[in-house]
Amino acid sequence: MRRLFLLVLLAACVPEPPRREFGVDVFSNDTIPAKFIVALGGNLSLAIRSNVLYMQRDSSLVIETPASLIVKAGSGTGTITAYDTTRRIAVTPMNDSPDSADAAVVGTVVRLTRIGEETRLRLTLEKP
Repeated sequence: MRRLFLLVLLAACVPEPPRREFGVDVFSNDTIPAKFIVALGGNLSLAIRSNVLYMQRDSSLVIETPASLIVKAGSGTGTITAYDTTRRIAVTPMNDSPDSADAAVVGTVVRLTRIGEETRLRLTLEKP
């Protein structure tokens, strides 16, 4: 009986494996870092990983590449817009090689869409 109790107690203490993160990585199209802004639609919430980000007076958040946008919850759309329209940004799904040209979307405005509780995002080019 003690062994069964210890086995149940041990099974309850084993931590749940961490959920795999999914989202997008945002890079500059050239070697100079680019700044961009993200506008969200729907109830999509994203976490941001970047070395440089700051808030402007109009409450918009400016992020510098390289950065990662990680989906936390919800569904909807996010529009990633280059702060300087002369610089293009490359958006790739997370955990993909940045050299894979098939998955990268390059332009000044890129839209990401999550429908329902899917664990993948659809990337579309809004403005080259």
